[in-house]
Amino acid sequence: MRRRYVTFCSPGTLVSEMTTRECEWNTRKATLLAQEIVERHGAKPFGFVFSERVTAAPVSDGEGGTLDVKEREVERTGMHFLGGEVVTYDAIEARAYRGERILLSNMRCNGYPLVVENRNSYLSTHPFEERDVIVGEDGEVTVRGTDPALADYRTAKLAQWKKDGP
Repeated sequence: MRRRYVTFCSPGTLVSEMTTRECEWNTRKATLLAQEIVERHGAKPFGFVFSERVTAAPVSDGEGGTLDVKEREVERTGMHFLGGEVVTYDAIEARAYRGERILLSNMRCNGYPLVVENRNSYLSTHPFEERDVIVGEDGEVTVRGTDPALADYRTAKLAQWKKDGP
């Protein structure tokens, strides 16, 4: 049997806080569900991903008992950011804020020329990749990671980094 889920991601300590619910893949419904999620320290989701998992009933162990069958994820979407702004490496570099040196280094070392800055509860910054989207309050997609200007910037910046070396 296949089941569909939505996993909400909120700012956390070291890693994102995550809450998963069974849900059809509907961005409007997921956006509404996100409003109900509150994690530690009042953190609210910055985004969500949909996933599909194959599940099965327990099977006989051949000795009169049963064995649980572990779910297996078979599909996952990119991140659906709940608002936020796409920011380029160059824009962050131009701000010349001393506290962002580590962010710039991480972006370059990990190959993330684009990030999303989201302030749903706390400022959180995350990679913005081809499969990711930003959705508005109504659940409609407002920005896609495949938008031509973003895709061109990503390609050019990655090529420049490769050429320039570390």
